[in-house]
Amino acid sequence: MQAALKNVISKGIISLFLAGIVFFLGQFITQFTTTQPYSMENQAISDLGITACGPYEEYTTHKIVQMCAPLHLVMDGTFVVYGLLIMLGSSLALRFIWPQGKFRKSGLVLMFFGGIEAVVAGFSPLNLAPTLHSISGGLAISALNVSLILLGIAAKKKWKMAGRWTIFMGVLGAFGSIMDKPPYAGLGYGGWERVAGYAFALWTIGIGAYLYRRINTISALSY
Repeated sequence: MQAALKNVISKGIISLFLAGIVFFLGQFITQFTTTQPYSMENQAISDLGITACGPYEEYTTHKIVQMCAPLHLVMDGTFVVYGLLIMLGSSLALRFIWPQGKFRKSGLVLMFFGGIEAVVAGFSPLNLAPTLHSISGGLAISALNVSLILLGIAAKKKWKMAGRWTIFMGVLGAFGSIMDKPPYAGLGYGGWERVAGYAFALWTIGIGAYLYRRINTISALSY
């Protein structure tokens, strides 16, 4: 692999790895500093980006919740950075090294699109633009999870374990999206939303570490 291309790919891999770290760190910081009780079971991640304090009708469940996140800009900014890092990771790394196979291109396009939608969600806080935020956030989660299923199928012959794990995380996230509808059995709305959203973020950390360890043995695809 040429040195210049290897450098680009390495930066893309690091971007993917950091995407997951940023996503969890931003949420932890914002949630830790809320001044009203916050329920991970009954409230959405996006509630942490609400810009005003006071009672708020949960957009999906229509329950009235108290919300006050002084560091809401951290959460909204996290969505933006998360999306940008996904876009960088998919375009600078995965498109060069992810194994050829059926659905590969569709998976990469969906992943890039999911990154764009995460950025849009970050620029449209839930209380200021509820419809836009909900649509963009939902599209981001769905696109990212489906992208994993497609990329996993493409990779499973050449990268057997990584391919299977990628499919598993995509299916897990998709299952969370199905279950975050009434009656929210078991984990509640917030819990299932986290299953849906966390699957991809966890995948970025795992695949980033996996690819970085193997960077010297991975060959770039021909274009």
